[in-house]
Parts: sequence; structure tokens; C-alpha cells
Amino acid sequence: MTANVSVTVLMPVYNGERYLREAVESVLSQTYTDFEFLIIDDGSCDRTGDILASYHDPRIRLIRNTVNLGMTTSLNKGLELARGKYIARMDCDDISLPQRLSRQVAFMEMHPEVGLCGSWAKTTGQASKDLWRYPVDPEVIKCTLLFSSILVHPSVMFRRELFLKAGLLYNVNFKRAQDYELWVRAARHTVVTNIGEVLLYYRLHPEQVGRQHRENQKHAAGLIHLEQLRELGIDPSPEELAVHQAVSQYELKPDKDFVNRADAWFKKLRRVNQVSEVYPEPAFSAVLALRWVYVCNAARSLGLWTVWRFLQSPFRRYYPRTVRDYLLLSLRGHGS
Repeated sequence: MTANVSVTVLMPVYNGERYLREAVESVLSQTYTDFEFLIIDDGSCDRTGDILASYHDPRIRLIRNTVNLGMTTSLNKGLELARGKYIARMDCDDISLPQRLSRQVAFMEMHPEVGLCGSWAKTTGQASKDLWRYPVDPEVIKCTLLFSSILVHPSVMFRRELFLKAGLLYNVNFKRAQDYELWVRAARHTVVTNIGEVLLYYRLHPEQVGRQHRENQKHAAGLIHLEQLRELGIDPSPEELAVHQAVSQYELKPDKDFVNRADAWFKKLRRVNQVSEVYPEPAFSAVLALRWVYVCNAARSLGLWTVWRFLQSPFRRYYPRTVRDYLLLSLRGHGS
């Protein structure tokens, strides 16, 4: 294996025997071949080691941790060992489509201002097959990060040198949502975007880390929200932070009090940003408008009162037309 490759595919794995072979072979079957496949076996005690040992492809670099260090530390270890100009993340239970690396490398070469890009993804492994069509506009992505991660972690590719020079390693204080925390910091240094094409099949299954530690994920996301709000110029009250968490996690309540508090919070976010100019306009107002649409949609059972709030909002000029028309028809159907 040459020391100079265009891409390092970085994949940590811990006890991932169930789906590992399918994930590995999806990488080895890429149409783009100038890559190394850096696999960090993080102290697995199942058949992961045997499965990885069965491969003799020279592009594979296998690093074995003698003890389980955790995903965050293993990812940082991989960043330090990587040789590629670009780093492409991969998880041991997902599937990269054959054109993934080819499409992402071509995109990054054509857009030198972009330091980090993800892609759309399609879920697999369960009855429902969802298409995750995340925004592709960098300004919308930057604004949306105030509420949630807008990149599918195992779909991303980023510039190794840029990340290392800017100190953009995964934060070891975050055992959960470490990707979200990193994307927020990366957006302060470079352009972040998504390719509007499905390049990854994201597997949903009960053993996923995110599903097993959902409350810890929410807590970590709350810390990331709080840091961004303070950067914006707001030290939120517990009540305001609770509203922000609810609209970020789509835990929306169909009652007038929640709708009123969400409305006041969105207006405050916009008002403060007009002074601090942390987030670009009109993208910021458009993102707030879409969150307000979700709030109103959840409160459809309140009928005409919600219609009135929906139509009186200062964000109404930013409503996507199709969403606006659908929601108005739906709300009016509830009567008073």
C-alpha cells in the first residue's frame, strides 16, 4: 500500500460481527479505487476479529485496540493515522453505494471551498424505507445546526489537512453526538454541504448505539445547543432551553401554551441574530419558519386558533408554498 492515497475510509468497529461483512464489501467494491480502508477494531470480543482477518485486500489497514477505547477516541486515532487527502467516514453496519467515493471526490475537487460534505441516505434493515433528503444549501445547513445535526455521519467526506490544522478532532468529552459537536465547530471554519444524491444505505436496528443511549444523546445535544445559543448572544432560561430542545427533537405539544412559547422563542432568536449576525439571512428566517410550521402542524387539533397563529406569524413569507398550502387545508379541516 502506497503512503499516498486520495481517500482514507475510516471505520471504527466494536463487536460488529452481524453486519460487518456487508459493510466491508461495500467499501471494497467502490468504483473509485485510490483509497485505503483504515479499520479500527476497538477491542472487539465477538467474531469481528476473525471476519476482518479473512480479508487480504492490500487497501485494508487494520488497527487493533488492546482495550475498548470508545468511538470518539478511536475516531481521533484514525484521523491521526490517516494518509488520505480526504477522509470518508463509514460505520460497520451501513452500506456505501458503489459510486459513493467517486461522486464525493469529484464534488470536493470541483468545490475547493467545501471542507465537509455528506450525502442523502436511504434507511435499510426495517420494514419502512425512508429517504433522508437533507438540505444541500450551505447557509441553510449552517442555520439548521442550531437545532440538529444535518449530516449523516457515515456519509461524510472531509479534507484531512484542513481539519487537522484547525484542530477539528472529535471532542473526547462527548461520548454521544460527537459528530454533531464536530460539525458545529467545522461550520465556523469551512463550507459544509450535502450532495443531493443517495450514496449510503443507513441501517436501522435495535442494537444501534444511538437507540441504546437515546437519553444520553439528547443530553449531549442539549449541551451543543446551549453553546451555540450563547455564541448567538442568548443565555437561555431553563424554560427557553426546554422549548429549544423540544422543537429540536420534534417533541412538540398540541397545546396553546407550548405554541405561544415556541412563537416567542423563534421571534427572540431572529431578533438577537439581527444584531449578532451569527447566522446568514434570509436562510435563518427560513429555517425558523419551517420549525414554526412543524409546531403548527403538531397543534392542528386546536383548529382555527392555530390557523390564526399560523397566518399572523412574521415568518409567513418564508413558508414553503407546498407546505403552506397543505397545512392550511389540514388546519381548516379541523374547524373551530
